[in-house]
Amino acid sequence: MGKNIYIHIPFCERKCPYCDFYSITDRSASSTYVDALIKEAEAFSKSGVRPDHNDSQDTLYIGGGTPSSIDAKDIARLVDAVKDLFRLSDDSEITIEVNPSSLTADKAAIYRDAGINRVSMGVQSLDDNVLRTLGRLHDSEGAKRAIGILQEVFDNISCDLMSGIPGQSLDSLIRSAEELLSFGIKHVSCYSLSLEEGTVFEKRYRDQIEDLVPPETEREMYHRVREVLASGGLMPYEISNSACPGYESRHNLNYWAGGNYYAFGAAAAGYLQDIRFTHPASLSDYLMAADEVTAEAVREYFDKAKDKSDLIVTTDIMTEEEKIREYPFLALRTNAGMSIARFNELYGQDLLDVFGEAISKNTEAGLLVREGDRIFLTSEGFDFADKVIRDMI
Repeated sequence: MGKNIYIHIPFCERKCPYCDFYSITDRSASSTYVDALIKEAEAFSKSGVRPDHNDSQDTLYIGGGTPSSIDAKDIARLVDAVKDLFRLSDDSEITIEVNPSSLTADKAAIYRDAGINRVSMGVQSLDDNVLRTLGRLHDSEGAKRAIGILQEVFDNISCDLMSGIPGQSLDSLIRSAEELLSFGIKHVSCYSLSLEEGTVFEKRYRDQIEDLVPPETEREMYHRVREVLASGGLMPYEISNSACPGYESRHNLNYWAGGNYYAFGAAAAGYLQDIRFTHPASLSDYLMAADEVTAEAVREYFDKAKDKSDLIVTTDIMTEEEKIREYPFLALRTNAGMSIARFNELYGQDLLDVFGEAISKNTEAGLLVREGDRIFLTSEGFDFADKVIRDMI
């Protein structure tokens, strides 16, 4: 049974104007925060709380925020502690997110020596005008320098791109994708800009819709970048992700398969034993709660499924019906789509009985297709994924 762990590092050099993830720029407490993460991880590891069912292999994902913005030695001791506490397998996928502006050769070497074997870097674009619009601290040359640093010590490198940026052209996006291919990058995630409530971008553009990329252009960007990446050997395997065979993100595949995962850190969200839970989105609140956490308290929380505690501030106890309805929401994100056999095994019902009407409707509309055991979105279906999923839930 796979053990999948997410750890949130909330520290950043600067808050990006489009980002709504919990992050702060004051990094003075970063070492204390890592101490708290290790204490929480130890409490969970000794609590007896375990995944209900996970088919995936062991993974550890350190996200943020910007994990590379803090001392790499703190990251190393965090990885060492988690590997020991959870007895991660030798072939675990261990990922860290980094930004070009905070990555150095010394940090990359420390990450590698700690056992990290996959790096996800927030490039976003290799067009300096787009990077300035996004408020990034790096320019295109800085991103290329960082790629070179990573390639000295890592094989499994993922780079993020963004589409739909005000002022961005289709040619600009495609050139960025082609340059990443020329560097030999084996995994690319391409995310469409969304105006998240409360962000600088949302305030800036909510009354200036004309400055945004038109929806039809954004959809053209989406399909063209997937085609370009596929022509370079990076095959689409999820709505936003393309990879060379064997370089798919195992950690994220566990999410999309509905698997359980631990989560540690401020604002981190996890899923264990039919309970979805989140931590306080406040550094000070998290530090106080983690200082008091014990294995017994964690065990009691999951046994009784309390509404909240100091460490876990929200809880959603998933019923069987909710898990059934969530299945297409997660599975249809991937190119593999829904497996009839897996659904029937998990829930003891026939997927075609439960979702047959919605499947037929969207198949007739050209948005879904069935091949043997699999039912998945067509190319056009990815443009209407939200509609297809609404029909099922």
